[in-house]
Amino acid sequence: MYPRIKPLAAILPALFAIPAQAQQLALLDPVVVTATRFSEPSLTTAANVTTITRDEIRDSGAQTVPDALRYTAGLQVTSLYGTIGADTAIDMRGFGEGAGQRTLVLLNGQRLNPLDSSNVDWGLVPLDSVDRIEIVSGSAAILYGDNAVGGVINIITGKQRDGASIQAGLGSNNGQLLSASVAKQLGDFNLALAVNHQATDGWRKNNEQERNNLAGRLGVRFDRGEAFVDIGWSSLDVGLPGSLTKAQYDSNPRQAETTDSFAERRTAYVRPGVTWRLADNLTFAAELGYTEVDNTSWISSWFSFSQRKTETLSFTPRLQWNHGLGGLVSKTTIGFDYYDGELTSDNSFSRNGPIAKTVKIDQTSQAVYLQNQTHLTSDLTLTTGARHQQIEQSASDTNGLSVNNDHSKTIGEIGLSYKVAPGFRLFTRTGTTFRFANLDELTTFVGFASKPVRPERGTFVDVGGQWSGSAYSFKVTAYNLNMTDEIAWNGATFENENLAKTRHQGIDMAASYEISPLWQISGGLNLQKAEFREGANSGNRIPLVPTIKATAGLTFKPTQAWNLSLFATHVGERYAGGDTGNNAFEKLAAYTTADFAVSWRQAAWTARARIVNLTDKKYSPTGYYGSYYPADGRAFFADLRYDF
Repeated sequence: MYPRIKPLAAILPALFAIPAQAQQLALLDPVVVTATRFSEPSLTTAANVTTITRDEIRDSGAQTVPDALRYTAGLQVTSLYGTIGADTAIDMRGFGEGAGQRTLVLLNGQRLNPLDSSNVDWGLVPLDSVDRIEIVSGSAAILYGDNAVGGVINIITGKQRDGASIQAGLGSNNGQLLSASVAKQLGDFNLALAVNHQATDGWRKNNEQERNNLAGRLGVRFDRGEAFVDIGWSSLDVGLPGSLTKAQYDSNPRQAETTDSFAERRTAYVRPGVTWRLADNLTFAAELGYTEVDNTSWISSWFSFSQRKTETLSFTPRLQWNHGLGGLVSKTTIGFDYYDGELTSDNSFSRNGPIAKTVKIDQTSQAVYLQNQTHLTSDLTLTTGARHQQIEQSASDTNGLSVNNDHSKTIGEIGLSYKVAPGFRLFTRTGTTFRFANLDELTTFVGFASKPVRPERGTFVDVGGQWSGSAYSFKVTAYNLNMTDEIAWNGATFENENLAKTRHQGIDMAASYEISPLWQISGGLNLQKAEFREGANSGNRIPLVPTIKATAGLTFKPTQAWNLSLFATHVGERYAGGDTGNNAFEKLAAYTTADFAVSWRQAAWTARARIVNLTDKKYSPTGYYGSYYPADGRAFFADLRYDF
């Protein structure tokens, strides 16, 4: 049976039947910043909000942020190559091929999504610098605008306690890890810095990878606020083994399509900011950011050598006003987002050949937004919001071609969150969402699109509940998202085009239960259906979107020092990328994998070991037009950390 919203009707009555004495075991309401762009209790938010803590990241054995996200309900984490997070895309709400463009990733509230079709540079975030990760499922376009159609992942750093650490590790395929961090409070000043080195020869041929990065924050507190500056730098070098045919994949998935293709990425940013309580009921926050990205790639099978440089300037001021509304408690957030970006791309047919064409693309985006939360009662919170955003895009090349693609959108949203009992709430929200084309979507392999793409538009409804106590937690969200003019690559015309209308529906569930102080179980279930609802492919499934993803975890803590965890993930079969007709290529098979992690903490020492793909499962998480991108086989990694 297809998982529409109807199953929620069976779940919610059961939740209302929870004994009152069990409800009293609820935990304190956690505080998050992503849902409002200011710190707020999550139980007043009309959305599903998940927080992954620093301790949970460590106990999972994760080496990268995508590792830490892999077992989270509602997220499909897919990497083309390797284990250190290169080319990893996150899918929320079932977008398949274009998932990375519809999940917004933030670092301390500032965008990591690039202006082109590249995936997020996860290397900008040394894992040791992460305090927690906040995940908001469903559209967050009111507050964040572009890219936030499926949801938001906000990585929070710079909150470490005083101290320092060093960590080293080794693993399969000559895997290497070396990292260090330091955090210090000196009166009103605070400093945090983390550096990281990772390298591997890769499981496949021509898949060696090396990443070096650093991130830091310098802050100063004053009477009613804080000023700070965040800095970051990342260097990534990867071999690109390419895709395999079915015959190649069946015979030897470790082989490479090309032995000389590669990609290099260099990223740096600086982001000063301030938070200032202007009055007891008025708080101001703002960030100014500059990011520079240099990409170089050579794909020999396409005779394509590309050198790209992207520069982005941003300014994001906002105010939160606790003003009241009649006799009701009410607060309003109003803000302005400004982004100015420029991309220059030099393209050649060989690594040492002359430049065949240079493309320059400029983009300026401006937006104003408003969000209001009013407590209709002490337990019932009404959230309303609106956003107006306009974008100006212009592109030209050395062949004399040019194109303009200017648009504006106004969207709105309304939601309710009802606190039934301590730790138990229900919520619903509905609204509109959008996404503008990125810079790559204005171009083709040979020039500019013959018809500039229109912005994506969507309407959504979310209904859900959250129940947490001292030993258990349960979350469920049912959603319906109807999209118009979704942008996708057409393999027949070699252009990005607007698709016929699409529908994304499903249910996300996550639960955990502490059986005893020694044992804990957890699990997640995502049932979804993403399909075309108009046009020649009406009723067909959207490629690369599984109808089911399930996760299960078992944790054993025999002593305070030891933590042993076994995780299993199941992903259902998917249509191959590009197969909008659902009949051109063989489906990508369903797969089930298991990972094992163990950690030991004693005084200042932490030792960890992790086995990924425990059963050495052969599978392909993604593939396009009948090609396959094999996942890595079984791999082992261990590291040792000392905290000063």
